[in-house]
Amino acid sequence: MQNWYGLIAVTLFIFIVMAIATVISEYQERKLIKSGILPKPENTTDADILRLANSEHKGWAMKRYRQLHDVTVKEAKQKIEELIK
Repeated sequence: MQNWYGLIAVTLFIFIVMAIATVISEYQERKLIKSGILPKPENTTDADILRLANSEHKGWAMKRYRQLHDVTVKEAKQKIEELIK
């Protein structure tokens, strides 16, 4: 029974960390949208993705590319790297 407490505690900790990371990411996304750096997901174009890829927001370029084209993380990363070259 003692082993289960440890497993439950670790699982709960991981869940809390993931929840906090999600909240922080959503906050950052809203902040970037409000400042005009990041377009809303439904308004994103390939030109926006190219602009983001050539800035310090490459991660957001990958996220928007995935949302727009429904591809995997690997495919989005490859495409963003191609755009940068």
